[in-house]
Amino acid sequence: MSWWKLLFLFSLCAGPLVTRAQEEDEIMDSDEEEELREAEPLDDGAPLEDAERIDPTAEEEDFVIKASTDAKVFYAFPKHADETQFPGGKVVKALIGFQNNGESNFIVDNVEGGFRYPMDYNYVIQNFTSFRYGREVPPGVTQTFLYMFVPSEQLAGGSRTFSLVLSLNYRGEDGTLYTDSPFNETISVYEVDEGFDTEIFFMYVLLAALFALLLFGAQYLLSSAFGGRKSVRKTIETGTSGGIDYDYIPKEHLKKQKVTKKE
Repeated sequence: MSWWKLLFLFSLCAGPLVTRAQEEDEIMDSDEEEELREAEPLDDGAPLEDAERIDPTAEEEDFVIKASTDAKVFYAFPKHADETQFPGGKVVKALIGFQNNGESNFIVDNVEGGFRYPMDYNYVIQNFTSFRYGREVPPGVTQTFLYMFVPSEQLAGGSRTFSLVLSLNYRGEDGTLYTDSPFNETISVYEVDEGFDTEIFFMYVLLAALFALLLFGAQYLLSSAFGGRKSVRKTIETGTSGGIDYDYIPKEHLKKQKVTKKE
């Protein structure tokens, strides 16, 4: 019997089995669709009664660092009566005071500042250097901290305004962080008119005096070095210009001189 006859017999036997399996799959699929249609929905879209309502702003408020009610922070600009404008390119000094009105110690960590955009405080225009102190302030004590910053000269001029924010960061004995901004106002930066500077004038006068002193010293040294080498003339004694004293000459010699003259 050839191989193709065997293949024909195998197809005849396997054909009914394949058709039967397909019919069973179709029956199962139809049964599953009917069960899904008859089943009740798990969620009808109604809110859950047992679910707790979560306020998204509650967590954010927990991370906001605020000022302590037991502390008072104040400021002063000693050399600037007008606190609405500051010079560009010059050092501005501010005094930040901290008063402990509580019953426990506070630790002042640092003071920082910067220029911010008035319409959006998240936009920083210029950041200033942070001054670190790490000083402990006992209850009932007030301490003052010096803070300095330099507004950029590029921000000077025009009608532009900026929000100057000075913040003092401190913490309690339990590690709780606090911050307070004693100065948070809108200011402007003006250009400095460089006129006659007395400091520069006196500096030039001092340099000129030092140069004259050096010149005088050099001249004195040269004159003392070359002046000592001049030759000293020897004085020759010529004797007395008057008559000769013959008392010291023996008389015999005088007689001999007279005899020789006569001869």
